[in-house]
Amino acid sequence: MKKLNYLFFIIWLSLIPWSSALGIIGFGFQGGQSIFTVASSISSVATPAANLTTTEFANPLSGGGYLYIDVIPVIDLEADFSVSFKKYTFNFSNPDVIGPYDFGWADFSVYLTAGKKIVGIGIPLLAKAKLFYGGGYNMHTVTPLMSMDLMKSALGGDLGDDPTSLSENDLIDFLKDNQVNTNGFHIQSGLQFKILMLDTFLFYRHTFAKDIIFDQDHFGSLNLRMGMGF
Repeated sequence: MKKLNYLFFIIWLSLIPWSSALGIIGFGFQGGQSIFTVASSISSVATPAANLTTTEFANPLSGGGYLYIDVIPVIDLEADFSVSFKKYTFNFSNPDVIGPYDFGWADFSVYLTAGKKIVGIGIPLLAKAKLFYGGGYNMHTVTPLMSMDLMKSALGGDLGDDPTSLSENDLIDFLKDNQVNTNGFHIQSGLQFKILMLDTFLFYRHTFAKDIIFDQDHFGSLNLRMGMGF
């Protein structure tokens, strides 16, 4: 009897018209890769003589989670969060030398998005899929890239002070204490594919926000979601 009920349930799901939502609510895990490069840099000041270098890093990976709600006929609402991280190397001299130290650029982000279906495809008894697009608002907390201004602040306002008084952990804590909060907007487009309650999204997102990436105010990312939709 249980097997028969389960079969009826599958058939009922497959007969839901495409005009209905892929799922009223869904949640799961999200991973992605941002598409940008922060070039290596050398910063110098003449008085007092000081030099600071950072190495290149590119295309950080991210991980997080998502939730969507499809109860409004015209649009879908979703929220997701993720953490991105990439390592780089830093050193400083004035002429006392510290480093090279391995530091990390990091971004904790929250995206709020309204989306809309472009076109849908139904596969009877098996699956549903749709192309979608959307946009919305995003918020970020960023651990900044080490710079000459930050190093001056860490040294109490004087680049001529002895930098060896600062340990690597001291500088890491200093960067954490100087995290940047910023926000912006984004647009995105992709594909949602659903087999029964198993949900998969593949989409491209372009984020417009200042102070996330050094000397850039926008970047793209490719993202994959896997979860459950009901």
